[in-house]
Formats: sequence, structure tokens, C-alpha cells
Amino acid sequence: MSAPSFLAGQFLPHRIFHGWLGERAAARLLAYSLAAEGRFTPTKLNDHGTGRLDAVIRQSSVLKDLGAFAGPLRRKALCLQDGLETAFNMQHTPANSTQMEMVAHGDGAFYRPHTDTYTGDEYTPGGRRRLTMVYYLHRRPCRFTGGRLRLFDRGGEQSIEIEPTHDSLLVFPSSALHEVETISCPGGDFADGRFAVNIWLCG
Repeated sequence: MSAPSFLAGQFLPHRIFHGWLGERAAARLLAYSLAAEGRFTPTKLNDHGTGRLDAVIRQSSVLKDLGAFAGPLRRKALCLQDGLETAFNMQHTPANSTQMEMVAHGDGAFYRPHTDTYTGDEYTPGGRRRLTMVYYLHRRPCRFTGGRLRLFDRGGEQSIEIEPTHDSLLVFPSSALHEVETISCPGGDFADGRFAVNIWLCG
């Protein structure tokens, strides 16, 4: 057995904001997502500038168009930037671009360990991904189990598990290794899955 990494137990910081949008706004966003079911497509991995499906690494579906919600979500996210950079001991860097998507995880969906800088930056216009924001929403009572986001320490050996609580926002540096654990949603109904808006602040 290999010796444990000296980075084991050293976690990058994260923050959770509960009730980030509020009940009414969260309900409207969820309704928009459910009505757009037919426009969700299988998520792909970046592969030297092109997308490729890889069911071993990631299974979920994505909606790139958030319509009238995109602007308010972007502005609300940007309002957090300065405070988060201070809390995370990051250099203050003006955001020169943002990226956003809605991801749906149904029965059996997952995303194996990855960093958002590796999966997106090299082939994405604009600056490098610096802050990852994940806003969770789902029907209540919750109709799925699993789907926690697992943040790994810098050695990739230990982890912190974060529940995808409705109307909560999770934020962490985009360089942090993380994964989405497998979801169980026995009914298989799209509307019963785990939904999340991914927002990346780049600079």
C-alpha cells in the first residue's frame, strides 16, 4: 500500500449560502427547467475543443439556455465575488467572463472526480475559471437519494460530502477536485431528479 500524501487533510475552502434565491424565485427557475425537458441534451466532456460523450466519467443532461434567468443569476453571482475571494485568500481579479448551465441528474447519473479548470479552461473563450458556484434545486419532498457533491482534499484521499439542498448555493475554487456521487431516482421521472445551475466566474 502506498504511503498517504502529505497533502491529505488539506482542503480548499468552500462556502454554502442557504436560501440564495428565495422560495418564489427558486420555484420559477425549477418550473422553467421542467418545462424545458425536451431541450436538455446529454452532457459532454471537452476533448481538444470538441465535445465527446463518456458515460464512464459523466452521466447527466444539460441545458445551456437559461433564458431570462441568466442575467439576474449572473449579477447575483458577481455580487459575491469580492467577499469570496477575500474569504478564500484569492487574489482579487475582475471577472472577464462567466459561464453558466443547468444540469439535470436522473436515476444512475454521476460525475467522476474532476476539476473545473481541467475540464473547461483550455478550450473555453475568456479567462480561466476561478470560482465554481453550484445552485441546487429540486422538487419537494425530495424524490431522489445520493447526488451529494464530494470535495476532495489536496491529496485526493479524504473528502467532505455536501448535500444538494434545495435553494442553496455552494461555492469553491474551480481548481478543487470534486465529484457528484451516483443518484438513485427509482421512478425515473425527469422532474424528480437533482437539478443544479453551474456558474463559473473567470478571470
